Amino acid sequence: MIANQDYSSFEIWQDRLVFHENANDQGNLFGGNAMKWMDEVAYIAAKQFTRQRMVTVSVERVKFLLAIPLGSIVKVRAKIHSVGSVKLVINVEIWLDVNKESGSLKAVEGRFIFATVDDAGNPKRLINAYQN
Repeated sequence: MIANQDYSSFEIWQDRLVFHENANDQGNLFGGNAMKWMDEVAYIAAKQFTRQRMVTVSVERVKFLLAIPLGSIVKVRAKIHSVGSVKLVINVEIWLDVNKESGSLKAVEGRFIFATVDDAGNPKRLINAYQN
């Protein structure tokens, strides 16, 4: 197990632009696309953190806090929450760039749980390749 280590400095950020194909009929980012982006960035974080084969096990506590309009630039942030012997928990947020005066506002948040697996898809021990 690789618990009891400080992971506070490990995070991944990715900028995204909301195009027409990402929007719903109300002109806002479709929730399913938001979750897809969050899962992708969480996976990148999990993969870079462990350098192992990872799979998404579950998604928890997803909250849509603000509508994200078409044409918006957002930042997707993934940060390690906890590390167990097999599972890795990552908090993911989408931040909406509003303007220079207001800055960014948190629009979506959720928790993504990953596990490391062998070539046959069986759970295996998590090894931390990340060195802060």
